[in-house]
Amino acid sequence: MGRPKEFDSETVLEAATNCFWADGIVRTSISSLVDAMKIQRSSFYNSFGSREGILTTVLERYLESSPLKELMKSGPVEDDQQPDLVLVDLILDFSHFLADQGRGRGCLIFNGLSELNAEDAQSYEIFQDQYASLTAGLSRLIERIKQESASEEDLGRLSLHHVMTILTGLAHYSKLDPSENRLATIGLDQLSGLSPHFATLIDREVRSRDTEDRMRLRA
Repeated sequence: MGRPKEFDSETVLEAATNCFWADGIVRTSISSLVDAMKIQRSSFYNSFGSREGILTTVLERYLESSPLKELMKSGPVEDDQQPDLVLVDLILDFSHFLADQGRGRGCLIFNGLSELNAEDAQSYEIFQDQYASLTAGLSRLIERIKQESASEEDLGRLSLHHVMTILTGLAHYSKLDPSENRLATIGLDQLSGLSPHFATLIDREVRSRDTEDRMRLRA
């Protein structure tokens, strides 16, 4: 007979995630994690090795349900995807994610990026790796948009830094107002303001839609 399982992985990881949410990345200690997860300290070390070990596992699990996940994978945008619509859908999906999963707490990835600095050593490096993957994915997407655009002037001020500012702003604004419709409207308005191309695209493809599977937005 095999060794009995000491705990349910999903239950303890959910507890650990909520602990990082509640206390912040820096203030979350092994003691607070063990208490929240309701497991023995020895089980914690045997399963996760360290505080940074479980932080990495928590972030991987968190990203599984995030719309940032596909973007952060290596490789170009699929040829059968229209890249400008991919960016629009990213803002819509991220707004839904913040409302559904964040519930006024923001985004765990962006929270960590804004909270940590180089003095936080390994935890900082974990989040910087996430940041590098995110910016690399956005850069590939924006490059595809520029390649397929009829006019560089039509894209206006679209850049990696502008798009990152939109996503970061949505993550932090969601702590004040986690309404999906409000977040999506803010994000799309910002994107429209950057680029005449996206202003036209959003009016045609999003604000004019009236379907059950896409939120209704008003300009």
